[in-house]
Amino acid sequence: MSVKISPSAGLAARVIVGAVLVYAGATKAAGPAEEFAIVIGSYDLLPRDMVLTAATFLPWVEILVGWSLILGLRLKVAAAAAGSLFAAFLFALLTVKAKGIELPNCGCFGDGVHLTLTQGLVFDSALAALCWLAWKSAPAPLSLDSWTEGGYTGRDHGKR
Repeated sequence: MSVKISPSAGLAARVIVGAVLVYAGATKAAGPAEEFAIVIGSYDLLPRDMVLTAATFLPWVEILVGWSLILGLRLKVAAAAAGSLFAAFLFALLTVKAKGIELPNCGCFGDGVHLTLTQGLVFDSALAALCWLAWKSAPAPLSLDSWTEGGYTGRDHGKR
């Protein structure tokens, strides 16, 4: 059974997820990578020598994937990448909860917004669902993909 997604629902999903990723990445990229590295290190998931590298690059990956979703550039790839990011974030949050590690907040938005671990789990789960909606809606109107691949006709929507 094929699920049809309305173009407006797909557009809303990709813009919401994209905006969240751009904001989250920008708030973390605006500060020193060492500050975000402390947050990543507190999750105790990565080897210590990888934490600063992850803290340096992850915000920029979030920004890149976010803008790709907003603009509709390589939409299926961007939606899958965003979904993978949220799956990794959910794994990290669940692991911290399972280990009983107490964190003041999830660190999802740097110094911008402070969510508890439970709020982070709910928020990331909702965003992961929106990633599926964005992925399922491709090819989409009002996207760079539709302009570069010969235009969106609406007739082949949801058949890929």
